[in-house]
Amino acid sequence: MNLETAILEIKKFWNTDEKFPFGESKKQNHIERLENEFGVAIPDSLKEYIANFTPLNDFYFTTVGNPMCVYGVDNLKFKQDGYNFNSVKNTKIDDWSEGFFIFADEGADPVVIDLNHPENGVQKLMHGAGSWDYDETIADSIGQFLLCSAALHHALTDFEEESIVDDENGFNLSENAAKWYFKNMKNWAGNYYSEWCSIFDNH
Repeated sequence: MNLETAILEIKKFWNTDEKFPFGESKKQNHIERLENEFGVAIPDSLKEYIANFTPLNDFYFTTVGNPMCVYGVDNLKFKQDGYNFNSVKNTKIDDWSEGFFIFADEGADPVVIDLNHPENGVQKLMHGAGSWDYDETIADSIGQFLLCSAALHHALTDFEEESIVDDENGFNLSENAAKWYFKNMKNWAGNYYSEWCSIFDNH
């Protein structure tokens, strides 16, 4: 799913009281900076995101746990403290792949595009597991990632007052939110439906 299609789909359901910052302004100048920092060519799909859709400031989508922080353009950079750089010791962290381009994180679990293998899609890595080998692909593209993130945010914030029912029947998304979310996610998330929906017992 390309970015323009994803953003148009999001705007169909996004709460108009909330500002949606993706696509606010052109940021073409950051591409050259990032290619110089990483020392590799950035894939065209990621260039499009950086230039045309990256928010100016960090933006947070609501999730079941920690919010999903999508980085503002100035936080897109090679040197990422706690991932590939230790700012306390001022040293490089060696177990990090230099091709990992972080553009979001969920409670310090980084969301990356591997510049060496962009065909792997959008991956979420597990922080604190002792190795960055613990990962899951959560979307084929940044467009799909944004659409699924926005959909989860919408389900958790714009339906019932209590969006989650946690009782003897399990951990469930509330009724109206569930009807909207699970139906649409079968289409939008595709092969990654489980990654976005299996936390709820009523999916």
